[in-house]
Amino acid sequence: MSRVNLGHFLAGIEGLALLRAWITDQEAADARLRELAKLLANLDEPPFSIQLEAPAEDVRSGYARWAGSYDVPKNPLIHAEQPVVHSLVDSLPPGRALDAACGTGRHLRHLRDRGHQAVGVDASPEMLEVARAAMPGADLRLGDLTALPVETGSMDLAVCALALTHCEELTAPVAELARVLAPGGRLVISDFHPFQLMVGGNAFFFDANGRAGYVRSYPHTHAAYFAALTSAGLQVTRCLEPPLDERGLRMASGGLMPSAPDAFRGALLGLPEALVWEAVRPAG
Repeated sequence: MSRVNLGHFLAGIEGLALLRAWITDQEAADARLRELAKLLANLDEPPFSIQLEAPAEDVRSGYARWAGSYDVPKNPLIHAEQPVVHSLVDSLPPGRALDAACGTGRHLRHLRDRGHQAVGVDASPEMLEVARAAMPGADLRLGDLTALPVETGSMDLAVCALALTHCEELTAPVAELARVLAPGGRLVISDFHPFQLMVGGNAFFFDANGRAGYVRSYPHTHAAYFAALTSAGLQVTRCLEPPLDERGLRMASGGLMPSAPDAFRGALLGLPEALVWEAVRPAG
């Protein structure tokens, strides 16, 4: 059973803030060193000593556990990602739309509200159950990102949000998303920014019973995404990197920001939180 230690998390925040300041702001760097020394001297005291059982889960087991609490607010990644995805969707006329890996249906609801004939596909029956309860009569289908139950060339728009981070490689799922697009169709993909994953971020969650866990995630670089999109015959039109703002930072701190507010701001504020791509299938 995996365990996570809040003291380790706070020490990492102090260290990242120190690294960002060590050349450009000596005063801030010195303050981070003092706070880090104090933290290390009190690792046996709460909140630094608190440990949580947090098992690693695959997509199937993780989202089965997460389904009942997924729509609870205070997810910093969704806070950064959702407005950007919605702005891209809102720039397009209504048509036939797919929400691939739709989960509980947060983007599917927006597609329907914008007048799209929308289909939602997800690999988790538990997430789809939540979506069905919220959207009776919605076209929801059980399916995998590498084998979508959708006809070839049938969609004017496909959205795939915060799901490809759980795939070890991008080529097959991106090619499958490209397959369902009609000529001229758009693809909007959002993901956990690879930098955040590389410095310890993950799909960490608390289920409806208050138990922690995380879904295994893989950092995909911009180069990997660009290669997958172009090899699928798509043309990249936009790449956006919404940052972590003050509100999102408080969410990301998990309630620990009062313990080291300057360190949290110095470590994470303004860093890219999400990665959003827009691509098009050429009409010719």
